[in-house]
Amino acid sequence: MLRIHFGTDDLDRIRVAERPDMSMELSLSVHALVSGRCDPRFQVWRNRLRASWNPRTALLFDLYTRSAIPEFLTVRRDPGATESATAGTPEEPLRDHLRSVGGERELSAFARGVAAGDQRARKLLGNVTADYQTRAIDPYRRQIETIVTTEHGRRRITEPDQVLGSLHPALAWRRPVLSFPLSSGCRRDVRLDGRGLLLQPCVFGPRRPVIARFEDPHQQPVLLYPARISGPLQPETEPTPSRTLTALLGQTRAAALEAIAAHGPCSTKDLATHLGISTASASEHATVLADSGLTTKDRTGRTVTHRPTPLGQALLAGHLPTPPAE
Repeated sequence: MLRIHFGTDDLDRIRVAERPDMSMELSLSVHALVSGRCDPRFQVWRNRLRASWNPRTALLFDLYTRSAIPEFLTVRRDPGATESATAGTPEEPLRDHLRSVGGERELSAFARGVAAGDQRARKLLGNVTADYQTRAIDPYRRQIETIVTTEHGRRRITEPDQVLGSLHPALAWRRPVLSFPLSSGCRRDVRLDGRGLLLQPCVFGPRRPVIARFEDPHQQPVLLYPARISGPLQPETEPTPSRTLTALLGQTRAAALEAIAAHGPCSTKDLATHLGISTASASEHATVLADSGLTTKDRTGRTVTHRPTPLGQALLAGHLPTPPAE
């Protein structure tokens, strides 16, 4: 049984995530494969993944047990950035996690290399993670975002007691303690101590809630819970604008144009958040898009906001505007 103890300040700091945590979605999706969990809503996803299976993906299984899920696999919109970020994970969380895995079974040579900081193993980890992202996450990204955004809309205006009391059947809320059974059967207490709690809806999450990032006293703990999914997970039937424009703009710049069109007008900081890159990099990409006539930039004080131009919108729609008659 896990018991989460809330203080008065913690109840004021509960929030439901507005967007999916794609890094966690990737980790949880691998866990679904490792655990053999069968859910008809994911059958199309499994079938397509099986059809395009890369045998090296199985190396990721070496980082899991039924109860141990790595939190260091990092997803960026650009798979190249995913590869670099995952390969560059700090050593401490890697070693701590693999020490936990090693307590349940013998580590593979690959896992031992990752834990030891071997650069070839780290580079391979980044490469395999990025490749898996392109097959298992990217084709379903928009549907995942829609599911989580809808879940946020359902719960964001609800009082904390109502949110915690209705979040999941396995959760028992008796103020000030939220409790639920652990798969290991052991008992553990987590005190929030003013950190609050982030409620993260997950598409690939297990059927029972899972708590993450609670051991670091400087981090806000995250309660992962299964989002409501109305139908089967399906890949996009048409190429996304980011894929269509990749050859012309590059992966990240195409994603930036797509994000500006979807969320604009948006600030450079917001754009960086949507893309999972630094503000400086977002500013650089936005400047190139503006110089190319695909977006416009407006400055108010120190804030720069970005909007798509008709040309940018036309490219995203897959066609060019008709030139004026001479």
